[in-house]
Amino acid sequence: NIPTTPKREKKEGKHPTQKPIELLKRIILSSTKEDSLVLDPFNGSGTTGIACKMLNRSYLGIDNDLEYLNLTKKRYEVLTNEKF
Repeated sequence: NIPTTPKREKKEGKHPTQKPIELLKRIILSSTKEDSLVLDPFNGSGTTGIACKMLNRSYLGIDNDLEYLNLTKKRYEVLTNEKF
């Protein structure tokens, strides 16, 4: 069982259909190998990309909403403690 997205995963911002990181980690682990490239054409809040970073995968996310792309960037910066 994987619970709904916890509040700590939404502290940089919210997306209406944000998925829990644990769910994306499980999907990525079961369908890719380390150093694989994962494409998410509906980036949203970037959870797939965050999970890829945690699991040593490359990531390409696409979204047409700048607000959500900025949310992804904030989440990534918190994860890596780096600025783009």
